[in-house]
Amino acid sequence: MTSQAAEVRVRYAPATDPVAEGDAFRLRIPTDGIRAECSLVAQLERPGVVRDALLTMGEILTSDLRFRPRSRADYLAYLLAQGKRVSQEVWNAQRDFLASKYGEAAQEEAPLDPVLAIDERGLSLEVFSTDESAYARLWLKAGGSYRADQLTPGTSHLRLGPRLLAALSRLRSYRSSTLELTPSEQGEGDEQRFLVPMRWIRAFGQVQSASTLPLRSFTLAPIDLYNVLLTLRQKRARKSPRALRYELVPGERPRLVLEPWEQVIESTGAEYEGAMPMVVRTWGRNRLSVLARLLPHARSVTIHLVGPGLPAFYVLDLGDAELTLALSGWTDAGWAGIATFDLLDAGEVDEVLARKVLGLLQQAPLTMEELAEKTGRASTELRPALLHHIQRGLVLHDVAGRRFVHRPLLATPPDPEALRFRDAREAEAHRLLDTEGAVRLTRVHDLGAEGTKIEGEVDDPQAHRSYKTSFTIDREGRTVDASCTSPQFRRSGLREGPTVPMMALRLLYARQRAELERARSTEEGRRLIRAETRTFVRRGRSGSLTYRVSLDHRQVTVRWGPHPDRMRMQRLLFLTPEEASTEYFGRLETLSTKGFIDASAAESP
Repeated sequence: MTSQAAEVRVRYAPATDPVAEGDAFRLRIPTDGIRAECSLVAQLERPGVVRDALLTMGEILTSDLRFRPRSRADYLAYLLAQGKRVSQEVWNAQRDFLASKYGEAAQEEAPLDPVLAIDERGLSLEVFSTDESAYARLWLKAGGSYRADQLTPGTSHLRLGPRLLAALSRLRSYRSSTLELTPSEQGEGDEQRFLVPMRWIRAFGQVQSASTLPLRSFTLAPIDLYNVLLTLRQKRARKSPRALRYELVPGERPRLVLEPWEQVIESTGAEYEGAMPMVVRTWGRNRLSVLARLLPHARSVTIHLVGPGLPAFYVLDLGDAELTLALSGWTDAGWAGIATFDLLDAGEVDEVLARKVLGLLQQAPLTMEELAEKTGRASTELRPALLHHIQRGLVLHDVAGRRFVHRPLLATPPDPEALRFRDAREAEAHRLLDTEGAVRLTRVHDLGAEGTKIEGEVDDPQAHRSYKTSFTIDREGRTVDASCTSPQFRRSGLREGPTVPMMALRLLYARQRAELERARSTEEGRRLIRAETRTFVRRGRSGSLTYRVSLDHRQVTVRWGPHPDRMRMQRLLFLTPEEASTEYFGRLETLSTKGFIDASAAESP
């Protein structure tokens, strides 16, 4: 075990062709022979559902949205053969670079294979995409989805390769089907060694941890999600924002709004039962296409929203099975884990309570309420212990059942200190934040439809250097413009990702926004607010009306109109910041009394 990656050894038997005899179908799926903890031989009750669910998991596993540059090595070799003016040194340099970055040397580092967990209640399979953008958990209930003939409880891994997926596609509902999930025996297959990056394990735990936060939940009919996918297939957005927006009003059915066309899809599911109206914007809507195969089997789709910059959870009720898909809230991979997950730190952990909680979960899955009853502790005390185990991969959170389940991700849990930060730059950013007065926000400027520009200064006492940095976050959360006086930025711009001063500044910005949001309900807290923007939306039969009200020291700016990109504007300048603040909050209260929904959280970068 190293501080950067965890060493994992696996051994899989070669995938075999299924055995089909008349109306009988039998398929063996070899599991990891080194971690040979569990096995299952099961008669499938609904082979068509199991087939489509496993194929969906394979599609999620292989999804990778990261940019991959095309190799020009073949073209350079062609130029050399034609006698063109390109040196042999150029060709050798590019070939060596691509080989080191994408060749066999880089293949040592790889994500963990799908995690298989089997017990008397059912079968669980978890996958996490290579680019850390999508997590999925398939839960097949024993006695419903399948009937177990042989069962050994435990946790292991399996490999969803092309040959196995092709064999799974031959499952049919009209014939008796048997699945064998058995460990690879000694001598079957070659032992392989690879390194699972700690950043991947950390992101896996962060997605799980996000599901423990307060959720805004509502239910859609499968046809509603199908209408979204159909629209996205027929239209192509050529400009930002490209979000899927949910408008939730208590007592009304949720509305789904596709940007930038502002196309409204009225849902046909249950009415929203939340206490407050709200608007939540989610990103990565095209990734929902992986659910298309399962929508004909689904009875309902429950959506759990956490907040801006955090994952959205989609739970498909398949009757005797459930599939949970979590889509990350970030679109700029270099920022993942910097600002959006800052509040998911477990903090100080009571070791005695943590051991007791883990012991209870090893006996049976439990909800937070059941854990509180058995331990005699409040949920606020239990949460750090649960986050500690989730982030180390010992416990998973079943979003659909709201239960915590013991499931070791690795045979040997990683060191918590190795999972604290994504990389060395993020650790440096937190070090600067812990130094009093080292990171300062100098200006936060709302650019309307273009996003938000953040400027600041960072002093590094250890390096005896000071940096000036600024960046603009567009309405999709991407960094579209940046500058920094650090050596990294001068050397390569953003090609190596955000610099340490930029990370520290964005993290400070996120923390200050959270503090102001908590304080804005009090008169003292309002006095601290000198610059912010709030967005309000009201939808009627004739369409929607949006108001964006901004406060910037002594200036109040009001924008309004039926479309966010086509708004009228009014600027008001006051003698003192206090007068501007009074006018600003008065406008917000007036909009609330007129039935407008505060959609500000949906637009937070």
